[in-house]
Amino acid sequence: MDQNFLKQACWNSMNKYVGIQTNDGQSHDGFIAHVDENYVTLAIPTNEVLTGKPTENSANRQFGFHPGFFPRRRFFFRRFPFPFVTSLFLLPFFI
Repeated sequence: MDQNFLKQACWNSMNKYVGIQTNDGQSHDGFIAHVDENYVTLAIPTNEVLTGKPTENSANRQFGFHPGFFPRRRFFFRRFPFPFVTSLFLLPFFI
């Protein structure tokens, strides 16, 4: 894929949930957080909440939170250089 076309596609997909495939065969999904001349940065969601515990192991989530309020999920940021990105594709995001 042409790097200029890939940069333009990343700019057009800013803040959207996308998947990226690298030239070594790995796939990563997340929100495009930043695009510059050499890199695209993904915000990749994790299963950890503000307490640092995984959400599936938290048995007391009904205590300490207001109704309708849940702790926010954490994201970690990962930068990918454009020469190593082979494809970019949109993914559906459900809340």
